[in-house]
Amino acid sequence: MIRLNKARLKATMKAYLFLAPFLVVFIGLIVYPIGLGVRLSLYGQRGARMWYVGLDNYKRILSDSMFWESFRIPLFLLLIQVPLMLLLATIIALFYETRKNGGPLYRFIYYLPYTIPGIVSGIVWSYIFSDSMSPLLPFLELFGRTGVKFLTRSNVPGILLIIILWQFTGYTAFLVYSALIAIPKEYSEAAQLDGAGLWQIALRIKLPLLKGPLFTLFIFNAIGAMQVFNEPWMLGNLVVLPLNYTPAMYIYNSAFSQGRFTYAAAMGIILAVITCGFSWYILRSAGRQILERRH
Repeated sequence: MIRLNKARLKATMKAYLFLAPFLVVFIGLIVYPIGLGVRLSLYGQRGARMWYVGLDNYKRILSDSMFWESFRIPLFLLLIQVPLMLLLATIIALFYETRKNGGPLYRFIYYLPYTIPGIVSGIVWSYIFSDSMSPLLPFLELFGRTGVKFLTRSNVPGILLIIILWQFTGYTAFLVYSALIAIPKEYSEAAQLDGAGLWQIALRIKLPLLKGPLFTLFIFNAIGAMQVFNEPWMLGNLVVLPLNYTPAMYIYNSAFSQGRFTYAAAMGIILAVITCGFSWYILRSAGRQILERRH
């Protein structure tokens, strides 16, 4: 019995040793910053002086119209960009699955935009949509369109849509493709024997089996839409955008432009709670639908 306990203890210690590097990074980069953010959010600030105010920052945020108005762009991305990207990614994945040649080339083309950092892609797209240096201007002049201004405040949501679709659709298509190749070949082969075409197989067999992976991708992309920052921040260097254009921009500007670090910490906590609450609601609703179908 003693030997058995020693063996278990030894195995447990080995497991913790393997987990130790991850736990150190997780605690240092995730748990500690969250704890520090919660602590800061409970303080008031004036210059370098800080004092405990409890939940006052959270009460102020509830009546801060600028904070709640900042969710307009994330809501636009959630309703338009996320479904559109999932649709395009699914079409690309289905197309890629049927290709017999050019596999490495297509993989390179689809995946390349995702490898470019968000700040770099923001700079490139800022140049493409520049009013004075855009490479699109000579082509528009051929059709008699001169003095076109791309970067206006009303055009920024559409430009954000283009940038995000360009950067993340290929990567999402790879994830959908990974789910596609996990579907047993027997389903498609049986349907082909019954005379089903490629699109019939895709619509009636493969798409229903992709609901789970697509739902997971929807959650991840919805979280990304709530936290969008890099792209509008870079575009803000060329066109004047409100300080609260997105929640992340409002938090950043409150902290580093206005010096309201404790208030920004409270907003960050509320944004995290909203994001987690939204994800939990979607997952719970999906779980209910699955249970209802089983019964």
